Amino acid sequence: MIGVIIAFSFGKGAIQEVARLKNRENISIELVTVAEIVPISKKPTLSVQFNDLGVTKKAHREIELIAAAESASGIEFFAWDFNFNAVKGFNAEVLLDKEGKQIYQFKPGAHTIAVKVVDNDGLENIELIHLKVNGGITSHTQPS
Repeated sequence: MIGVIIAFSFGKGAIQEVARLKNRENISIELVTVAEIVPISKKPTLSVQFNDLGVTKKAHREIELIAAAESASGIEFFAWDFNFNAVKGFNAEVLLDKEGKQIYQFKPGAHTIAVKVVDNDGLENIELIHLKVNGGITSHTQPS
């Protein structure tokens, strides 16, 4: 081999020219993509489910929140903000949760919960859960 060319991708022309150089002039050039050298980092995926555990003596709803996440490098921890405010940003009430499970009591009203996952590479993802607690519970999740 005489040389290496590194690029994000190679077009048909570059591939043909490398083949021509090898066949006609016996010059070997290896085409290497950046992805072969440096893996492209991807943030972890995250989803959150919940179970209604019922009403407490103080008329609060007890909710079990279960976070599930995946990352090629593995999951380091989850963090939970049970009173998320977009203006103030993420303010974890529970940090370094290794299991991704929390039980929390909510007063009647609207609540926004933010769940953050951090993988072993330090990449993170956040999902927002909007709960409305009254006689029952309604919710929807929103990746951020």
